[in-house]
Amino acid sequence: MAAHIDVAAAIIRREDAIFVARRGPNQKMAGLWEFPGGKIETGETPQCCVVRELMEELSMTTAAGAIIATNTHRYEELSVNLIAVEVQMLKDQFTLTVHDRADWVPLNRLLELDLAPADIPIAEQVIAVSEQRGA
Repeated sequence: MAAHIDVAAAIIRREDAIFVARRGPNQKMAGLWEFPGGKIETGETPQCCVVRELMEELSMTTAAGAIIATNTHRYEELSVNLIAVEVQMLKDQFTLTVHDRADWVPLNRLLELDLAPADIPIAEQVIAVSEQRGA
């Protein structure tokens, strides 16, 4: 049986765009885009995790809100439960350390990116929720 981990992912919005980052060359799944975040530690909430991970990986000051989507994806060696958390940037600045690029991508272009497999259903859910809110 494959190992299982819970991972928190940040959904950071700016108008009609979402913040995404591309995994750096020394990372697993290098070159794939993702919603930044990381592994939830024992006893940690998804919200606390995503704030910690964004500070560690991007030196980003944030506040976490509600869980807005989840997706369990099975890779060959690992099952990942990805928990998407709404996040607000408190300062509009970040520093790349484990990622080699980051960008604000319009919602209608999000699925054009080469997203990590676990992130694709999250992107679809974020787009669907945004479309419902706009209707």
